[in-house]
Amino acid sequence: MRNFQTRRGESPQGTLIALDPRQEKFLELYFSVSSPTFGNCYQSAISAGYTTETARNLMHNRPKWLSEKLGQMQTMEPELLLLKLTGIINDRAETTQNKLRAIDMMMKHYQMFGVQNVTAFQLNIQSVLD
Repeated sequence: MRNFQTRRGESPQGTLIALDPRQEKFLELYFSVSSPTFGNCYQSAISAGYTTETARNLMHNRPKWLSEKLGQMQTMEPELLLLKLTGIINDRAETTQNKLRAIDMMMKHYQMFGVQNVTAFQLNIQSVLD
């Protein structure tokens, strides 16, 4: 008779069966736009009750339950993502933190953080100094 050892939350075949409360709390905090730790893996893990070491390494180690959750998420087309980000920015009920994250993502999308902007900024400073 074989003794199949499984990790918590997995069946012998490796399919996810149920998450423990801490895993559920992490996913809720990490993926919910209304969460104060939305999109921040470390802070979401700490808030869910993980140790600082586990929180630091959660995305790097990517346990099976997290990989499956990320795989289940719907792939978003860039246009739809930009619409959602615009909605977050214009929503009066959204927190300032979420609005700033959405603005940051849109600026990255439109490549507004580039070498060309730094060069232009340096040139403007130089013209003021002259």
